[in-house]
Amino acid sequence: MRVFVAVDVGDAVRREAARVITALTGKLDAATKPPKVTWVKPAAMHVTIKFIGEVDAARADALASLLEPPFQIRPFDVQWRGIGSFPNNKQPRALWLGVTAGASALAAIEAEVSRRFAGSGAIEIEGRPLLPHLTLGRVKMAGEGVDWPRILQACEVKQVVTRVERVVLFESTLSQQGPHYTELIGSRLVG
Repeated sequence: MRVFVAVDVGDAVRREAARVITALTGKLDAATKPPKVTWVKPAAMHVTIKFIGEVDAARADALASLLEPPFQIRPFDVQWRGIGSFPNNKQPRALWLGVTAGASALAAIEAEVSRRFAGSGAIEIEGRPLLPHLTLGRVKMAGEGVDWPRILQACEVKQVVTRVERVVLFESTLSQQGPHYTELIGSRLVG
């Protein structure tokens, strides 16, 4: 099974992300040869704290046990605004909403998840820092006549807020309709 640790973004963020995706689609469709972008369905949107990947059921149970105790971190708000891309705005592979406040608290959650998992031998911990973002879509084909920097800069994002109160271990099941996420265990923030 494929598993990952994430936090939910909430319905207000999903609505704004859907509005932004619609606006971007309209701008991209006007290109000489529109790019092919696979958009994330709003219901599937989340902030990945730690992607784990394929594990067997016993290892997933072990990870759930490690994640279950409440986190000694106070619930907090994440503010979203602006569109970015990986690896850059000239040749994007992924389009995302950026965090303007709450990144340090998300990093504290990631550090605690890594601390809990590190001593278990359940997974290998990577040393790269968390870059919190909300993926909107993945660019599969670049198209032609697309002025990515101008389009991304011109697309306004209304500031929206996520209240983070839980950390969740999800199972990801891939299908032709896109990924389906099932919550395996959730842990409250109680600091």
